[in-house]
Parts: sequence; C-alpha cells; structure tokens
Amino acid sequence: MSAGSDTVTAVGTSQPRRAVIDRAWRALGAGVEILSGDDGGPLRRTVKRIIDPLVLRLRSNPAYSAPFVDADVAGQIVDLIVGHTERLRWTAAWFELMKLERRRLRITTGNAQDLYFPVCFELAVTHGAPGGSGLQTATAALRAVHDDRDRTAVEVLNQHLASPQVLARLSAQLHRSWADVRADTSMSGPFLAGLSTVLGPAEGHRATVARQRVWSALIADATPHNLGAQARTEPTVLPWSILDLGLTSTLPLLAPPLSGGSDRDRPLDRSVVDRVRATLRRALDRDELPDVPLLCAEEVDRACAPWGFLGEDKQAALVAGIEVAGQLTPLDERAASGYQLATTIQARLRKEAYVLHARRVLAGTEPLHPRQRQVIDDLSSFARPYLNRLWARLHGRDVWQEPCDDVDDLRTLLEGVARSVSLDHRQRIKSMLEVQVAQ
Repeated sequence: MSAGSDTVTAVGTSQPRRAVIDRAWRALGAGVEILSGDDGGPLRRTVKRIIDPLVLRLRSNPAYSAPFVDADVAGQIVDLIVGHTERLRWTAAWFELMKLERRRLRITTGNAQDLYFPVCFELAVTHGAPGGSGLQTATAALRAVHDDRDRTAVEVLNQHLASPQVLARLSAQLHRSWADVRADTSMSGPFLAGLSTVLGPAEGHRATVARQRVWSALIADATPHNLGAQARTEPTVLPWSILDLGLTSTLPLLAPPLSGGSDRDRPLDRSVVDRVRATLRRALDRDELPDVPLLCAEEVDRACAPWGFLGEDKQAALVAGIEVAGQLTPLDERAASGYQLATTIQARLRKEAYVLHARRVLAGTEPLHPRQRQVIDDLSSFARPYLNRLWARLHGRDVWQEPCDDVDDLRTLLEGVARSVSLDHRQRIKSMLEVQVAQ
C-alpha cells in the first residue's frame, strides 16, 4: 500500500465505501476545490461522474462498488484516487475554463457538472493541464457537447413551434383539455383524514403495512382531482388558499398559456412551452423522452390536468405536500404541527443555525441586509419555496412516468424538499457573507 493510502485509510475490517473515497479525496490537497463541497469532500456528482466511472471504473472493478469494503479493497480505492491526483487537478482546471466559457456564451441548458465533468477528465487524460491553447480547446469541447445536445432538443423545439399550424393545433388542444376537467360531488373529508395516517407515525410492521394500504387507497381517491378542478371554478371551497401558498398568482385558476413571459413563475401559471423547456433542460438522457412534437402534446394535456399532473399519485402527493407545507413555520417556536412528519421537518428546520440567527435578528434592532431580508421572507412563508420545489420534482416524475405510490418514498420526498430549500437558504447567506468580505 502506498504512503498516501497509509495516511488516509482507517483501521478496521469493514469501512463505508463513501468514507474511504472521502478520506482519499481530502488527501489530494489543493487544486480540486471546484470539484469539492463546502466541507472539503468530493461533490456527489464528482463521485458519480468522475470517481466511480473513470477513476475506479466500477464496471470493470465491481468489488469497489460495495457499500462497505474491507481494508484491502479500501487500500486499493485509496491508491487509485491518490494515484490520479494530477489528472484530477487538471480536470478541475478544465472545468473552471468550461464554466467561464459557458457563462460567456450564456448557455443555460443542462447541468454543468453532469455535462462537463466526464469531458474535463477526458481533456485531462488527453491534454494534461490546460496550456496556452486551453481556452480554445475548452470552447471547442463545450460547443461539441451542446451542438450535439441542442440539435436533438432546443433547436428542434424552436423549429416545431415556429409553425403557425402547430401553434393553432396545440392551442385548440389546450382549450379542449382544460374544459374536459370537472369535479364530481364526492367529499374530501375522508381523504384529508387518511393523510393523518400517511403523514403520521408507524410503529411496528403492522402499522407500516397499514400506512401503505391507506396511501394506496388515497391515490385511487377522487379528492385530489376534485380539489384541482375546484381551484378553477370554486377556489373558496378549498381547505387552503393556493394563492397564499404561492402555487398561482390568480384565482380562480386560469388555463396556462401556450407560451408566455418569464414573469409567470408560479408553478400552476407557467406556460406549456416553459414546462417543455424545463424538461429538456433537466433531462440527462433525452433519448428516453418522446420526440418533441409528442412531448409538446403530452405537456398540453399535463398542464390542463388537475395540479398540472397526469398521474393520480402525483396529484395526491402534491395535496399531501400542501398539507405539510401549511404547517412549516421555522421562525415560530410555538407553532404546533398536526402531522408527525411535519413536526419532524419543523424540528429539523428550527435547529438550523441560520434559522436561529434569523430569529435573533428579528428580535434585534439592527437593519437587515437585502439578501438577509429575502431569506427571512422565505422563512416567514416557507410553504412557497417548498411547494415550488415539490411541484417541480413531481412534474419531473410525471414526465418520466416515475411512480409515487410507495408511502416511504413519498415521505422521503417531502422531507428531502425541505432540506433542499434549506440548503438554498444557506447558500444564499454564504454568498451574502462572501460579498460583504469582498467589500
């Protein structure tokens, strides 16, 4: 085993694979910061897009993929990662150049880390460190990625929508599909009562099985469909205000436009074209999506369906999320939640250092920095960013036809969205502090 591995491999017969990678990464030292998280460990995408497929080469070395590895395998993993120190530093340098060029060209499609990490590693292998012609090489690689990618996505979408006949056909479909959605006369009370079980505790196997059974029944219930339909005709009968929750800017809910300005940022107000663009922007493997004409036609029907989802499980999941979101008040220590899951999320949020600081700031007399005010406003109406993010994730699942029928998966999703919003808040505060230090 090398000296590098001696310094980072923990003693023991079995170690978490992720911990081994983390320690090896920290042994690389300076030069890989752009591929690292705030804590100094590798980014999740660094592991997924560089370490696993290109350094450890898991397909050829399946022993390296086990969640827990013995000391011998751990040493091999460390040796491989530390042995790639120069290439990983060069990869980071190439990624820095590609990010700069991406900003200069105002490219917004796709996730930069997902798209460029493997390309940058390849450049490190074939070119070494960026030299005098590094910028030109990075630019050529960037254009190669997006020329191939956009030819099958954005450009095709733009060409498709340039036809007046296509726009007329989609517009007629939109008005017809919107008019087809109607509520029946069934009561919503039993559904909302069932959420107490879905979002409540489950101790023991029987309770866990019962909770899944209740969620399966709620997915088949007409209530989510009816509530979504009533938002268009009788919004006052809903158990909450979707206007106050930030899902729309207009009541009663209006049909989304076929295309529209960027000011329509509320989830249920977004135009069909904006939703399709968002799908293409997020998609890592567009070959799995329908062709653009079919994707547009499907999105028209999706935008007209209750809550903007075709799947009944996604409709039910959003209603469950609305119930949770209405009980998330991180700044109010005394507010109680009616659901065990909301109580758990609430307790976690209230322990966040930036939330504790926000409460102290509100209790003081010092003026607030504008960015700090924005975070406090988001905390004061946490349901808005929470539901915005939840809707986007459910929309992605609806497009990709990924189910939301497992109750544990639902609960994990609802908790994960809260964590994601909280991370955004933390990042915003960090950026604010960096600006202040720079000044």
